[in-house]
Amino acid sequence: MSATLGQLTSAALVLLASVLVALAPDAYLPMLVRAFLVPIIGSAIVLTVMAAWRRRWWLTGAASLGSLMMLAQVVTPSSIEDGPATIAQEGAALRVFHMNVLQPNTSYAQAIAQALQSEADIISVQEIDPRWAAELCTVLGSQYPFFHLEPRQNCYGIALFSKLPFEKVETLENAGAPFIEAWLNVGGGPIRLIAVHATSPISYGHFRRRNEQLQALGDLLSRGDTSTIVVGDLNTVPWDQAFRRFCTQAGLRSGAPSAHRTWPSIGPFAAIPLDHILVSEDLATSDFATVDIPGSDHRGLYAALHYR
Repeated sequence: MSATLGQLTSAALVLLASVLVALAPDAYLPMLVRAFLVPIIGSAIVLTVMAAWRRRWWLTGAASLGSLMMLAQVVTPSSIEDGPATIAQEGAALRVFHMNVLQPNTSYAQAIAQALQSEADIISVQEIDPRWAAELCTVLGSQYPFFHLEPRQNCYGIALFSKLPFEKVETLENAGAPFIEAWLNVGGGPIRLIAVHATSPISYGHFRRRNEQLQALGDLLSRGDTSTIVVGDLNTVPWDQAFRRFCTQAGLRSGAPSAHRTWPSIGPFAAIPLDHILVSEDLATSDFATVDIPGSDHRGLYAALHYR
């Protein structure tokens, strides 16, 4: 009797924890837990297999049901209703490469070599200080003659390098963080590209600041109908309410597959998708990849974008 009661108690606790994770409100502490939803789901699946192997059927059922509830939060489209903007097409209209280099990282040559290897038209770089800025300009300057840099010492420095001339480029100060807005002519049409590094929600104050930044940027983008690309470390995941609100407000959707992960980077693996390439409805992705960035705690992103 006590063994059965213990199994029922374990199953109830697992199911309760799964419900709380899956249906947690849009608040600071639940957001931190839900950011790691994918590793939590993986743990629940392992628990399901182990419980089944030991013939603990109540626990097996609770863990499997919990896995399904949490999984539903990940696969639900988090932007425009028809899901990721992915198409099959040859010949990229615009190739974009993004990397958060991790400011203390001193693997300058190796990280920059990865960016060059992408042969992208646009390179977005984040967490640059004056030393990173100098290294980037020295190596990338000849192949990417159009650039705009905003180095900082607080891990929020940012840079944009382009093979295409900027029709206009400027730094936008957004609640204490610099974003770069660039206008380019691609295929005869204007494209607005914004490189973003939102505040990391390491405290409740930072959480509110990140949400304010995304809301302000969403408001800015909602006022125009120009083809738009947002690239960078948004410090939020696709199932976070802040991300969903931002995409809906700005009219953007993910150009990445739902399985992409960028942080923390451990070899070819990462746990959660903090870095994003988002596009307006008239743009689509024909190629996408995550890339190792030597010395960084983030994986980089590459996408080939087309007009629909």
